[in-house]
Amino acid sequence: MKSFKPHALLTALISGGLLASPAHAGDSNSALIDKLIERGVLTEQDVRDLRESEAQEEQRRAEQVQAEDRYQGLEYEPTLPLQNVDDRIQARKFRVESQDGKNRFGLRGRLMVDTEVANWDDNLSEAANEADPIPEHGTYLRRARLGAIGVYNNLWEWQLEVDFRDSDVRFANAYVARLFDQGRLAVGNFKEPFSLESSTSSRRLTFMERATPVDAYRPSREIGLMYETLVPDWYFAAGVFGGDGTDRDRDVKEGYSLATRGSFAPYMSDDTFTHLGASFNHRVNATDEGTLEDVRLRSREGARAIDVRLIGRNDLEGVDSYNRYALEAAWGKGPFSLQGEYLRVDLDLDREQVLDAHGSNATDKSSLTLDGYYVQASYFLTGEQRNYRPFSGDFGAVRPNSTFGHGGTGAWEVAARYAHADSMEHTRVGRGNKMDHYTLGLNWYPNQDMVFKLNYMYFDYEGRGGKSDGNHVLAARAQFEF
Repeated sequence: MKSFKPHALLTALISGGLLASPAHAGDSNSALIDKLIERGVLTEQDVRDLRESEAQEEQRRAEQVQAEDRYQGLEYEPTLPLQNVDDRIQARKFRVESQDGKNRFGLRGRLMVDTEVANWDDNLSEAANEADPIPEHGTYLRRARLGAIGVYNNLWEWQLEVDFRDSDVRFANAYVARLFDQGRLAVGNFKEPFSLESSTSSRRLTFMERATPVDAYRPSREIGLMYETLVPDWYFAAGVFGGDGTDRDRDVKEGYSLATRGSFAPYMSDDTFTHLGASFNHRVNATDEGTLEDVRLRSREGARAIDVRLIGRNDLEGVDSYNRYALEAAWGKGPFSLQGEYLRVDLDLDREQVLDAHGSNATDKSSLTLDGYYVQASYFLTGEQRNYRPFSGDFGAVRPNSTFGHGGTGAWEVAARYAHADSMEHTRVGRGNKMDHYTLGLNWYPNQDMVFKLNYMYFDYEGRGGKSDGNHVLAARAQFEF
């Protein structure tokens, strides 16, 4: 005769709900338990222990559901639970998650490889004040990033990401953030909140590079403290940031900035989105042994493989403080979308330092204004639509309707953009520049993690050495992320 195992009976009782608390148990269940105790199969301590264990398991399941539903529908990557909840490991994009869902860890990375050929106008070298002939082709490892992200105890989010571009190791995102029910408070190194195009990740851009005025006038990453919302239909962020990057020079008295950005979606449906937003950034410049540091507001030809420095070729000296502004709008219906922004920078000058730096070549102005704008349109030939995210006021990953190599074609997108940047005002007379920039794009997304981009660009330029009309650039990118 087989020996009786009370633990097997206890397991059966738990699975059948017979050890539920008396408030929820039926009379027959209570009677059965009493008989088992009377006959010595169970002790009263056994029942208490198992009921306590069951209560703990119920609490764990409730906490797990709460963790998974905390930011429902926001597609906020670090806090999203894994889809495969059985083994809590996701292999394609490597993620590991604790059984209760409170702790998550993941590896991420991106690789962008660019190539470019160009046909320059004969006057470009002179207009851009290039002493040497400008190359007509090049290749470049645009971005090579590796990082880790995670959530600790369902209360803290963290990220550490480095970029191996240009044979150097640079910090990209490096921060920790306290999570709240409707937002987060982050401290570390990350983007200052500004502009739709600037806030959108480089992985999600329609074109290879951001539009000329955004590229030139936007702030970069700085060490700071920022609060931003995590709510479904609108976004707001405000923060204070330092002004010396992640490097340290004890001779530099770093500046600071106060930055804010807000956006909302006036109308949203399954196939339609609208977006309106605005940004403001006030920066007080840093000083190096009492001298104001040069300010760089620069953009290139629309690619980086050749790296022709056009807008902001010469840095601005003697800038005491400056304000940045951005107005943004976007609309999409089905596979078609429109997007545009106006950007402006107002710079206040220290006249004494400008005169010391340039003498008779110094501007007679006490302030400068630089501005620009862009408009763009895109259309998915295969029927997809842009992944607008109102909770963060930016665009997420494109989701192809079919996957190439598995019976599908992937997603195909065509796009066009016009951009204008006017940086003619400068601290030195005659050192300003402006540009009209046109781009046509063709993008192929074979799957959600890869994209191949082809951009044809044309631009007219006015700079220190005159005008240059009729410059042509053809550039391509292979991009992969995990």
